[in-house]
Amino acid sequence: MSFLLARGTAVEWLRSNHDGSLLEKRFRIRYSSLEASRTRLERHANTLTHLTKPLQIAVWSRESRRSSALVQSHVLVTQSGWYPCIRITPGIYCLAPEYVFLQMAGLLDEERLLFLGMELCGRYGIDGDVFLRKQACSTDMLLAVAREERGVHGKKRALAIAPRVLDGSASPMESALTLILSSDCEQGGFGLPRPTLNHALPVEGAARALWDDDFITPDMLWEDVKLVVEYDSNLHHSASRRIARDARRRDVLEEMGYRVITVGTEQMGNYLELERIARIIAARFGMDITPRNDMELQGRLGYQQRMVRLATHPRELLGFPEKSQPNTHAWHIRKR
Repeated sequence: MSFLLARGTAVEWLRSNHDGSLLEKRFRIRYSSLEASRTRLERHANTLTHLTKPLQIAVWSRESRRSSALVQSHVLVTQSGWYPCIRITPGIYCLAPEYVFLQMAGLLDEERLLFLGMELCGRYGIDGDVFLRKQACSTDMLLAVAREERGVHGKKRALAIAPRVLDGSASPMESALTLILSSDCEQGGFGLPRPTLNHALPVEGAARALWDDDFITPDMLWEDVKLVVEYDSNLHHSASRRIARDARRRDVLEEMGYRVITVGTEQMGNYLELERIARIIAARFGMDITPRNDMELQGRLGYQQRMVRLATHPRELLGFPEKSQPNTHAWHIRKR
């Protein structure tokens, strides 16, 4: 018999799992294999000590639902009769990220669902601090599952939000910055074209003499206008070695013909600073991002604050209380 993590518990396990190899190995389990015994469920729950209780799990029928201080069961039915999942240990599984997104679409508002999509399709996990790992899901997978499944509460919202998710974010704050810049004006963003995140560029020409690798990976890239935005959480208090490395990254990208803009943590909390950066990007595209009225300006201010809040307080995405003060300077990891 199997025990299947779902809803917020699945998100919590997916974001805290350091073993990227687990995410690459997909399994399928049938409805009939799901655990229904309360005693065995609670025994399993006691082995997952790092996850918030009660654990949210999936069952296939109303008759199988169980509820206690340790476990809460929720009915989840798929069209195929199988649950796509990731095996944590023998007998304990986690619902696959694309199905978690669809399930959470019935529980979260649009902004939090969008942020969750960026996380599930990102290249980072969160376990106190942020760590890098392989991408386990994609926007195409989110869409495919939302289209395939029928009669699921939240399906309409999932279909609307999945196309707005971008693949490849490397940190929560990078997700926040991307959404602030590229979300439509009606949603509170600056309405800029969507960038490519963490795309490996081949280092060519004279720039090869400045860089040890064959590729360099900018945080946000607009290839058509040769523009790069780099998010640096430690912009104003980096060690000399880090400063030198970041300067070399900039030199390489500029030698390759890219304009490079650096955004720091302090700028993320300052609307005027972000607007200045957005105007530089907009000018490359010949766009005018001046707010049309006070309502649009207030919408941007609120959206910026909410996105930064989700980035710096990740447990709030799921409605969990913060365990401790967040480390607002640890939400990004530099890549080569």
